[in-house]
Amino acid sequence: MKNKIFVILLIGIILLSVACRQDEEVSILLPPEKEVYITFKTTSLVYQNDGSTKYSIGGVNSSFTFSKDMLSINDNGEVRTYEVSYDQIPLTTEEFEKQFYGGDEIPDISSYKNILQYNLCSSTNDSPGYRLYILDGQYWIG
Repeated sequence: MKNKIFVILLIGIILLSVACRQDEEVSILLPPEKEVYITFKTTSLVYQNDGSTKYSIGGVNSSFTFSKDMLSINDNGEVRTYEVSYDQIPLTTEEFEKQFYGGDEIPDISSYKNILQYNLCSSTNDSPGYRLYILDGQYWIG
């Protein structure tokens, strides 16, 4: 009887450790390999600034197609293409919050375990800079 309980307990511990390990692993699709295209479609708006910018990255249902060196945004038929690089930046909750100005309601990312930020392109007079955030497998662009 003790052996059965020990075996069941051992199997339970192994299954629990495997489940926890799988929870920590995040499949990151970006940056893509050469000649690979990955498209995401926005499903919700996480944050909207107070209107102090003239740029819009696109609304809900916009599609974002990433390649090794390009980002194409299709916003309701209007297509914009940008040359990008994937400069990975270490990101903490505090650093994320510093990227917002004024009294805006900042999205809370403190519950995410795996947080990455890529600077995709720098801002210019004609174009905003874009960043990609990967949060436990969710992809946010801003």
